[in-house]
Amino acid sequence: MSEERNKGPNKPPEVKLFKNPIKPVETTIVSAGSTLEGNIETEGTLIIDGSVTGTIRCGSLEIMEDGNVDANVEAETVHVAGSFEGEMNCRGKLTFFRTGKVKGNVSYGTLSIESGGLLDGTASQLK
Repeated sequence: MSEERNKGPNKPPEVKLFKNPIKPVETTIVSAGSTLEGNIETEGTLIIDGSVTGTIRCGSLEIMEDGNVDANVEAETVHVAGSFEGEMNCRGKLTFFRTGKVKGNVSYGTLSIESGGLLDGTASQLK
């Protein structure tokens, strides 16, 4: 009884919360007209419709048609419909769409380039 008085009348009872075993995928968006400089790290998806300069580490990267990226990138999957310049390490599937322009050195697990997609640099498959 004395322990309950020491806790105070306004303190709520302690509740144990269980973590959800299904982890939701986070999505981060750099919208059109936005400019971001620096480091971006996320386990989820990063969608770029604006401009990013710096370093990117993410699960999935999507560079939209109006997106412009000048960065060092490490990602599981990458889809390029806009412009990319820099170094890219894509452990999974790397896709250049017909509007995608990539300048720099890229390494990939698997590669897909649509007709019209441009690669100006070196490409090497990861082993």
